[in-house]
Amino acid sequence: MTQERKAEIKQQAITSAQLQQIQKIAETISYGSITLVFQNGVLIQIDRSEKIRLPQEQK
Repeated sequence: MTQERKAEIKQQAITSAQLQQIQKIAETISYGSITLVFQNGVLIQIDRSEKIRLPQEQK
């Protein structure tokens, strides 16, 4: 495999399927975050953290 081909493969850190999955997660979160974990330039893990906002009591 040529160096150019290796560079092309490495540039695709996120596949279209993974991008769709990230989009689907983003559409379902009201309050929270999505953390993407990469190893050697490749996405290996998606963490989803959802927060629950409690109403503030008025003083």
